Amino acid sequence: MKLNKIGLVASILFAIFVLIVFFVVFFRFKNRSRIKIDGKNGVQESFFLDINGMKQYVQIRGENAENPVMIFVHGGPACPMGYVSAYYQKELESALSIINYDQRGCGRTYYANGCNSECNIDLLVSDLDATVEYAKERFGKDKVIIAAHSWGTVIGSIYVQKSPQNVSCYVGISQITNLYKNKLNVARTALEKDEIKGTKDEKELFALIEQMGKVKNYDDMSIFDLSRLVAISKKYLFCKGEMSGFSQMIAGITSPNMNFTDMKWFLRQMNVKNFFAQNKKLMEYAFFGFDIDSLSKNYDMPVYFLAGKGDYSVCQKDVQTYYEKIIAPDKAFYWLENSGHSMFMDSPKQYCEVIKEILGKLKYTE
Repeated sequence: MKLNKIGLVASILFAIFVLIVFFVVFFRFKNRSRIKIDGKNGVQESFFLDINGMKQYVQIRGENAENPVMIFVHGGPACPMGYVSAYYQKELESALSIINYDQRGCGRTYYANGCNSECNIDLLVSDLDATVEYAKERFGKDKVIIAAHSWGTVIGSIYVQKSPQNVSCYVGISQITNLYKNKLNVARTALEKDEIKGTKDEKELFALIEQMGKVKNYDDMSIFDLSRLVAISKKYLFCKGEMSGFSQMIAGITSPNMNFTDMKWFLRQMNVKNFFAQNKKLMEYAFFGFDIDSLSKNYDMPVYFLAGKGDYSVCQKDVQTYYEKIIAPDKAFYWLENSGHSMFMDSPKQYCEVIKEILGKLKYTE
């Protein structure tokens, strides 16, 4: 009897496994057909480009090579998006040639260079500059659009002020202003919620804010305290429209652009302790080295900020405060409804509509 039960369970598990494999394969083929670019002047490429002595993975997609070029600077640190980019940028590929690249020390770039994770902010800004120069020469453009997300906005904000002659406009998506302060301000927002009043969480969160507010450098920051601060804040601040981790995983494995290397990196990121250790220099700079108020408030190009109304990873009210201070040829602040930190994943249609509106603005500001 026991053997029969074991056999039955094994058969059921095998059947489930086969169904999952069939589901993944079916949708990968279906999505491959859906995102295929057929136009004679279209671009659908992925390759390794030698950037500052390192082979870096680059993906380019667009239906017309004569369109404006947009370079997407991914967040993290170390969270490349190229393998799932077609999920959220497909509607833009008729109007733009979009370049995604895996920054040094992560994703396909990491594995293509013998797991070399050597990285710092100066190298990343220099890598972006080299990518821009490649794009300008490849597509015959004088300028490109820089669109950056989360950690990528740190790189992007520095770059556009350093090399404004190369940039037609800057799009800050879930912009970071001062990450450590952003995290503390999110926690303060959680304390304003009625649901937390009088609870143990209120007492603990208040103590964490007070304690972490005294920290002035990365080595004195407790990852455990930071994790608790984020966990308690998320308990009372949530966005119904935010894409779940499971849904993101499904979007990834059913993407025809995702390969084994992408999956391997995705799984590697799940070890938080190792993630912080490997990216120590970048995390140190992100939390205690970068403050956008230290940059000039004057921009030589149009500046547009996109913020999810449900973004509680970074306090977007801080971004709005900064936005009010800046001077640019044109500027706009877009709140995306029912969207979180990665609004392009949560609401790709809404995200694409905003980018298209920005493209329309550029025609009149150039």
